[in-house]
Amino acid sequence: MYAFARKRLVSFLLVLAGVTLLSFCLSAISAVDPAEAFARRSFLQPTPEKIAEIRREMGLDQPLYRQYYDWIKSSVQGDLGTSLLTRNPVAADIARKLPVTLELVAAAMLWIVLITVPVSVTAAVKKDSLFDRVVSVLTIAGISLPNFWLGFLLLLVFAVIFPVFPVVSGGGLPGLILPSLTLALPIASASIRLFRATILSNLNKDYVMYAKARGLSDTRIIWGHVLKNSLPPMVTMFSQYMGYMIAGSAIAESIFSRKGLGLHLISAIVGRDLPTINGCVLVIALIFVACGLAADLINLLLNPRMMEGEDGSYA
Repeated sequence: MYAFARKRLVSFLLVLAGVTLLSFCLSAISAVDPAEAFARRSFLQPTPEKIAEIRREMGLDQPLYRQYYDWIKSSVQGDLGTSLLTRNPVAADIARKLPVTLELVAAAMLWIVLITVPVSVTAAVKKDSLFDRVVSVLTIAGISLPNFWLGFLLLLVFAVIFPVFPVVSGGGLPGLILPSLTLALPIASASIRLFRATILSNLNKDYVMYAKARGLSDTRIIWGHVLKNSLPPMVTMFSQYMGYMIAGSAIAESIFSRKGLGLHLISAIVGRDLPTINGCVLVIALIFVACGLAADLINLLLNPRMMEGEDGSYA
């Protein structure tokens, strides 16, 4: 198990390095000069000499590999630079914004689990029933709905027409429900379809026939055996969704006025705040890859035979 964890950790570091390098390269080929954008925000009519001076102060006159090396060296020490927009340390800004996004993502993940597990199990057990067909139609609709449209629809129905929740998301549980549902519903729809298919596949395995021959009840077979063997692909998918929601939380945060990391990153991109962009990308990549590593370890604990690449199932 320790060798497996070390292998995953090496992969973790390689992916992290690749993401940060790609972010730097994309920033370098952008048509907008961060030094010029900063100069035009700070001065009415900056001269080319002033822009060149700012470029030197920001280190943008150095070769790309040198900029990347200096940034990695500082990042390892916890220094992500200074924001060009807020003039605060990037790490301090991220530390203030990240908990808002993590709170939103945690609530969305709770919704996903509460919706996915019972609906998927019921739809699989009652295959081709009216319930299963209704779930199939609703999940297709949920996958097809854009997040921004769903957010505005929930806001219109439950905050304007029926004022159950506040229009502007504030602190506390009531202000968290609508934005978390905006993130959760499309992902829950996709998860239900995958989990249902996985459960149906496991229902046709030999260990189910053996469990029935032993006289176990259908409820015990489903919840004690089939569900356990269906979890590994869902754990992997949930970990990917965790990173996806952190990166894609800007839509829900902008609709419901939540000042989180996603909205902070969008503001930095619009303002060409290069240190903040690179810092946010690093943090999001770190969380995304860490979630993938955690999913692999959880799956290994659920089924140790996965480490040898076996298709072992629990009977």
